[in-house]
Amino acid sequence: MQKLFSIYQEKFKILDEHLYQYNLNVLNPENKATNPFCITIPEDYETYTNKIMIFGQETNKWCRECGDGGVYSNSLEESLDIYKKFYLSGDFFRYRGPFSNEFKRIRREITKSKNAVFLWNNINKIGRMGKGNIHEINQIQFEYFQPIRDEIQLLKPNILVFLTGPNYDFFIENNIGKFRQTLISDSIWQMHFEDENLKSITSLKTYHPNALYLQGKNKIVIPNLINEIKSNCI
Repeated sequence: MQKLFSIYQEKFKILDEHLYQYNLNVLNPENKATNPFCITIPEDYETYTNKIMIFGQETNKWCRECGDGGVYSNSLEESLDIYKKFYLSGDFFRYRGPFSNEFKRIRREITKSKNAVFLWNNINKIGRMGKGNIHEINQIQFEYFQPIRDEIQLLKPNILVFLTGPNYDFFIENNIGKFRQTLISDSIWQMHFEDENLKSITSLKTYHPNALYLQGKNKIVIPNLINEIKSNCI
């Protein structure tokens, strides 16, 4: 989608010098910033009744094909190509791990009875070469690269699902907006954003699937989450 590409392109112009300088001064290779996580949509996106955007936490070493093993390279087009190849073309669904396993289960069960398209997003758009996130990169993200509100406004999902857990509420507030939440069943919350543009969107949150696995709850929580999503589909 050209409009989405243009949004990213404008933001990259501002972001580039900050990530470049940051990486230049970082000694620990694991703390270097990787390429921002930018998304795109399938060609038939507009034909679906339900547009569901599922958020993970962050992706590390994103776009190794962009060069330097995934360290930030200002390669927007290549990064979008990787999203297409890895997610839209199906490689993601051959990948095994807690997040991808439960994402696949949600998608499979919903599409059995509902006309729905799923987009994979991350609440942290800039990860690092190591695991997790660090303050310095988070601050650059908060100040210079916050496209999620633009993505939502442009792509108009009717359901947002956050597989992020309570430790990432800080990032949701900083990257999308303030919200309150209501516990609707064990480990599942409904979120209510203050932003008027987000109030008409159903927003649901649970723990990251890895945490659900560790708690032994994935076999209960994920089916309940699927039912919540189904009940809010058109």
